[in-house]
Amino acid sequence: MFSCITLIAADIAKLKLRLVLQDANGIWTEAQSPAFSPVLRKPNRYQTAPKFVEQWIVSKLIHGNTYVLKQYDNRGGQEQGVVSSMYILDPTRVTPLVAEDGSVYYELKRDDLAAVPQERLVVPASEIIHDTMVALFHPLMGVSPLYACGVAATQG
Repeated sequence: MFSCITLIAADIAKLKLRLVLQDANGIWTEAQSPAFSPVLRKPNRYQTAPKFVEQWIVSKLIHGNTYVLKQYDNRGGQEQGVVSSMYILDPTRVTPLVAEDGSVYYELKRDDLAAVPQERLVVPASEIIHDTMVALFHPLMGVSPLYACGVAATQG
């Protein structure tokens, strides 16, 4: 299992992250942006882009979900700023929450690498990139391939 997961993740991590724009003819071309290109080259203070992508895929394959916390700067005087860093969170320490009005939040538990110092922090969905595998039971809870195989085996 380890070999399969790391092989898949390492191969996907070899692909370059690119910022692209679609023109009026529907053709995608690579673009550069002083606001967004730096975070694609260096997603956070301790990972290169390939290691970031590798961790993303490993999290998704093992847990069925990848949660990425966005960190902003205050560039341009905007209220929220521009995404300056992205941190992949430990999926066992993140819980999706749905409010009565249907809005989505995420409960994060302490994570020193991602600069989440509180023991419990609730953030709106706009602060998280949530990438799920197939969601068999709930649209916010992806299921890993390993879990899906186990469920099929127990039913057989």
